[in-house]
Amino acid sequence: MIKIERQFIFQQEWTGKGERGIRDFLLIPAIFFGAICPGLFISSLVSNYVPGYWAALALNFGGYGITHLLFLGKMERFWRAVLNVRTSWISRGFVFNAMFSLFGLLYALAETAPLPVLSDPAVKTLLKLMSAVSAVLFAAYPGFMLSIVKAIPFWRSLLEPVLFFLQGVMGGLALQLLLMSFMPMPGYAGDIVIKANFVILQVVLLLFMSALIIKAMHGGAEKTSVAFLTTGNFSRVFLGGALVTGLVAPLFILTAGILLPLDFDAYSYIYYLAMIAELAGIYAGKYSVLRAGAYSPLR
Repeated sequence: MIKIERQFIFQQEWTGKGERGIRDFLLIPAIFFGAICPGLFISSLVSNYVPGYWAALALNFGGYGITHLLFLGKMERFWRAVLNVRTSWISRGFVFNAMFSLFGLLYALAETAPLPVLSDPAVKTLLKLMSAVSAVLFAAYPGFMLSIVKAIPFWRSLLEPVLFFLQGVMGGLALQLLLMSFMPMPGYAGDIVIKANFVILQVVLLLFMSALIIKAMHGGAEKTSVAFLTTGNFSRVFLGGALVTGLVAPLFILTAGILLPLDFDAYSYIYYLAMIAELAGIYAGKYSVLRAGAYSPLR
């Protein structure tokens, strides 16, 4: 069993445990929606699922934009975030989100409304490319932001941006399948989304476990963070929520559905349950990663 070393302190300001209470906790839903919104937009781009564009933009505005704004210490000064793009990943994230919101909205309008200026094939292609690039950057940026925090070794990994991006796409595919249950796309079967989700789910689980093992082997604060996630009371959130509910159970369901096979139309409720579990697991995973950030008070 890995033991928690008491000389390390776990950061609390970004998990609702700081002095501002619930206001600090708003960063977690912001990071969650900041992952699945661009992920939903990307998955919708691949299948040209127009309702997915609008759902991604709406959730980005409410789930990411408003909650992130409320989280800020000086909400009236949020516009200053753009001033440090050269040195700050937080500033870059603000720019990525602005680009995603702008180009995503324009492309959604181009696919929905017959506006002459947006209906030109060259313009639509450019908007599609820019919205896709900005969505990728927006989905991955929290991983870059965490990976440069020198005081918390658990976050410092090249895998963080990759995991954030892949989890975003995985969550986007899950959300798209749920949306298609009441806003179906003619000629596009749900099993295509399921198979894509199944592949990404396996990659995420593999990277997830590899990162934990490597960090446990490093010792020090990294080993302490792994111990925090896998032992004691918090392990119920991480092991039960992020790992079992969010990854293992959906993988088992999708594996059974693909190998047996289970007809999507007949057993759609099982697949929907797996997608809901994935989304819950992504949320628990984001919270767990932030909560497990351990650092030495001597630094």
